[in-house]
Amino acid sequence: MRVLPLLAAFLLSATGTIAAQVPMPVPRPDRAKAAPAPVARIAPPARPAERRVPQASGPARSDLTPDDENEDDAPCTDLLASGIAEVEVNASISGRSGDALCGDVAPVRITAVLLEGGGKVELRPAAVARCEMAHEFAKWVREDLSRSVRPMNSGLKRIEIAASYHCRPRNNIAGARLSEHGLANAIDVGALVLDNNQRIAIVDPEAPQYLFAEMRLSTCKRFTTVLGPGSDAAHHDHVHLDLAKRRGGYRMCQWSHAEWLIP
Repeated sequence: MRVLPLLAAFLLSATGTIAAQVPMPVPRPDRAKAAPAPVARIAPPARPAERRVPQASGPARSDLTPDDENEDDAPCTDLLASGIAEVEVNASISGRSGDALCGDVAPVRITAVLLEGGGKVELRPAAVARCEMAHEFAKWVREDLSRSVRPMNSGLKRIEIAASYHCRPRNNIAGARLSEHGLANAIDVGALVLDNNQRIAIVDPEAPQYLFAEMRLSTCKRFTTVLGPGSDAAHHDHVHLDLAKRRGGYRMCQWSHAEWLIP
């Protein structure tokens, strides 16, 4: 009966050999440790909506809505649509005065102001200014100045322009801040010429003082800067008008003669 123990020993040895030859499966890794940490994905910032730009070959601004139009174009649109002045749109002007840059992207050359009921007032020489300044000047001539000369029994024929766009410092003083003339934002009046050819210079001592008084009142209502005789030596012979924007809406009105009685 020794056969059974021998057979059992043989089977046990064979089973061990077979088990050693068969590879065991690799233990599964711990998911909690092996799983990579989730990576937060940050969405890229939204791109701003692009503005539509009209092509030069297409109709001028016909494909734009009012919201698309550049606000800087409004003064020129208003001026040209008003039909109260003879103007030419100039190419951009630029220059340098010291460290400051001069010029404007789309100034106009205004040659005359058209009056109510017909007729026009010539500007000699023509004034070069940005659209907003040119428009306000034209309205002043048409609505205020032309009426101020009526008591003189003659209409207004011409305005002598002492200065308009000029890339220079204030009062032509080297090192001074840039003048509003350098920004095409100022026009200087030197004299008026009536239909009867009477010339009234700003410094004319025989000129009717009520005319200058009314001019002062109307210009100081419309423009943010008025500098004339009595303000300083640089403005003793003309009236400087501009639309400078100052902090707090500050305005400057300096134009007087000793003989005036200003209300």
